[in-house]
Amino acid sequence: MDIFQLSYFIKVVESGGNLTLASKKANISQSSLSQLISNFEKSEDVELFYRQNGRLKGLTPCGEKYYEYALQMTKLHFEMHDMVRRESLKKKGRIRIGIPSMILRIYFTSFFTKFIVENEEVKIEIVEAGSKKLHNLLLRGELDLAVLVDPTYLNKEKYEEFTLITDEICAFVSDNHPLSTKKELDWCEIESYPLATFTKDFSSHKLIIDKLKEEGVTKEMKFTSSSWNFLTAVAKESTAVVLLPSPLQYQLTEGLVMKKFSNSIPFKILLTRPVKEDYSSLERYVKGAILHCFSQRKNN
Repeated sequence: MDIFQLSYFIKVVESGGNLTLASKKANISQSSLSQLISNFEKSEDVELFYRQNGRLKGLTPCGEKYYEYALQMTKLHFEMHDMVRRESLKKKGRIRIGIPSMILRIYFTSFFTKFIVENEEVKIEIVEAGSKKLHNLLLRGELDLAVLVDPTYLNKEKYEEFTLITDEICAFVSDNHPLSTKKELDWCEIESYPLATFTKDFSSHKLIIDKLKEEGVTKEMKFTSSSWNFLTAVAKESTAVVLLPSPLQYQLTEGLVMKKFSNSIPFKILLTRPVKEDYSSLERYVKGAILHCFSQRKNN
């Protein structure tokens, strides 16, 4: 197996032999994965997996050893290419990345702290703004990379999109709110209370308004704000239901609870960039580092 096939093999093992799950993780067809395993076993006259009723049921002793080597080889391959990228970056450079404030603080603080320490030669300019402004800056060519919320409304022929993580929109209420004891909420249940969320500058605003219309909730937003601290404080001190992305649960103070909806709104965060014939080594390196970081979070 080459290095890419080894990574597919690892995905199969990590998925417990479930080819359907592994194919989704590896982004290739289930039949291709099955054929990869079968062809290798036939050509090498070995068995990597035990089988039961045609399904993979755990690694054989040979498969266990092969898996350990596969982990080592893919790790060395990543480290080798990482070294090459680092050497190329010694030419130095600067890259501009646009990230919404909330996403920057919740998802990227630890990433950039570590990245800057490990890559002193790289100069990164972070543009912190609302999704709409970042969208416009990207269109004007003023950003090399932008982190946006799906849907981005970008021309797929001119811009690439990479999924970083998928969360959801939830309701934040005080711990003594009538809805606080509910396991999950239906959208109709929030219509009896004042509603609040981020301003129109945030992508989540449109997602929420569209969902309320879809669910037949006619009540308008009581108020909006660009400050999640203010919004959660209002929820804590009143009967308001504040609709915010679920990552804000990590910023909760005592007296607040987060409730999920049975029919939730996906909150998908994407890394975007303009399509170009060629990218600088710095652009490739930073983009690769971000994608690698978030793929590790998904696996964990």
